[in-house]
Amino acid sequence: MSLDEVLRETGNDMLDFTKSTFKKLLLQAQNDSKDVIKETGEKVERWMVMRANGELDDDELEALLNTRKRTVRQFLLTQEINSRARLEKISIEMIDMAVNKLVGIIF
Repeated sequence: MSLDEVLRETGNDMLDFTKSTFKKLLLQAQNDSKDVIKETGEKVERWMVMRANGELDDDELEALLNTRKRTVRQFLLTQEINSRARLEKISIEMIDMAVNKLVGIIF
């Protein structure tokens, strides 16, 4: 097998690997985000009803909203860190694929 053929084959393998991996990552991120969005919406709705019923005053409502905002920010930062780690892992796996193919034709 020539070097050009190996590079072409490796490129196709990497493309397939990248497509499937990114699809999985996007679905996972979407599902993770849905949970946080749903939970946040439910909490804010409950707090607004409680405020309307006089069970919370403005300061208590503001404190709850600020706490939730911090929780969502923390979630987003965690998602960013996880995404960077996954991308690094994907990059390393792609380099390994290429090296293994090249080593296969050299030896």
